[in-house]
Amino acid sequence: MLVANSCNYWHHNQINSVQDTTSKGIVFLIDDAYVEDFYQLKHYRYIQENKIQMTYFICKRPQLPDYKKNIIKVFQNDGHEIAFHGTHHINAIKYLKNHSIEEYINYEILPGLNEMYKDGLDIVDFSYPYGAHTPELDSVLFNRFFYFIKLGSTRFYFYDRFLDKQIIHPFPLDRRYWVRDHLSLNKVLSLIDSADKKNKIIMLYGHGLSDTIDTVHNKIWFSDFTTIFNYAKSKGFKFYTLWDLQKQKSSKPAIILHYRKEHELDLE
Repeated sequence: MLVANSCNYWHHNQINSVQDTTSKGIVFLIDDAYVEDFYQLKHYRYIQENKIQMTYFICKRPQLPDYKKNIIKVFQNDGHEIAFHGTHHINAIKYLKNHSIEEYINYEILPGLNEMYKDGLDIVDFSYPYGAHTPELDSVLFNRFFYFIKLGSTRFYFYDRFLDKQIIHPFPLDRRYWVRDHLSLNKVLSLIDSADKKNKIIMLYGHGLSDTIDTVHNKIWFSDFTTIFNYAKSKGFKFYTLWDLQKQKSSKPAIILHYRKEHELDLE
């Protein structure tokens, strides 16, 4: 059985909740493991020169080749946030039809999360593969592991500078989704305009990054990417990671969780 509740994973420190006058900004989130797309010289030079902060939700960490693992470490060392997207990238709703939440945690959460901890990665946020979830599973993951949990949405959501634990709903930038859901670059720019007037934060997400328009795979067109961030920068937007929005700041895990076949955790 799990004994996770016997220890508090995170050390919490209250931070100043007074919003400054320049709260407006963008949180940019990436799912899966297309790390080489963003690390490509032209792409990463643009990201770094414009101080764009990324929150990268990594999936299938045990299966990744070494060069991708090294890129992930570079991202964290450069100030980007590394988050979690599942060990096997499974659909939680389908899995839970024939398995318990405890089995889900021991299969989909702990193996990959443990490896990332051991690799020196600071994981505090989670993105559901396929956006598939249940309220019961949400509650367990919030209580035991994560601060923010990402789903995604084609609706526009606005956020304040400091947030309690919650499910977040970023807006998609992948061209495939834009075609499917009749979205456009102009809609994203209008979202930035609205956030500017409201002095709010918006969240955007995607998967890969491409120099050509790709409506088959989950890819952001680099031209769209630069247009969006240049426009936001011209309006004085800040670029945040999810970590930056925590009202209760979570530190690096003080322990390493050890996955055992008998589904028990030793806490050190």
